[in-house]
Amino acid sequence: MGRDIVSLDDLTVNNLGVFKKINEVVLPTSYPEQWYKDSLNADQIVKLAYYSELPVAAIKAKTINTSHKAGTYEHMQQQQINSKIIPNAVYIESFAVLPAYRGVGIGKKLLDFIIEETKNKFVHEILLHVHIDNKTTIEWYEKHGFIKDDDIVKDYYKAQGLENPDAYILTLKV
Repeated sequence: MGRDIVSLDDLTVNNLGVFKKINEVVLPTSYPEQWYKDSLNADQIVKLAYYSELPVAAIKAKTINTSHKAGTYEHMQQQQINSKIIPNAVYIESFAVLPAYRGVGIGKKLLDFIIEETKNKFVHEILLHVHIDNKTTIEWYEKHGFIKDDDIVKDYYKAQGLENPDAYILTLKV
């Protein structure tokens, strides 16, 4: 059997810039330099995806406790969990696939990785925020079993300068 054309790799100091560039090209949000540096910490769940050895996608997630509600994107990024509180969910902070490489299974492979990591941490829920106008992404997540909460998180992306700063929360039970 031949080698899979899509492969996943760990984030390292050497490919941190690639991770940053993929996010900058694909996502409507921006992350501070410290967010990228923190991506190298052991408590972060991060993978880069390669298509024929070209870096084309990335995902970053962390464990959280959903009793800490996040009213804004910035609050979600800054959320620090008290070490005595047991995480009950994995939150996908960023998930980006370069447009030219969508539809070939890269996103699915990254999502499968996150699902496995979630199970390995004995956690049974994955959640994320999606910009309210990003219908294609919402449909992709729903196709993969996520449920969209009908409640809208008002002004979630306000500081990002988006025209419509609202978001939906999507969840997946695993």
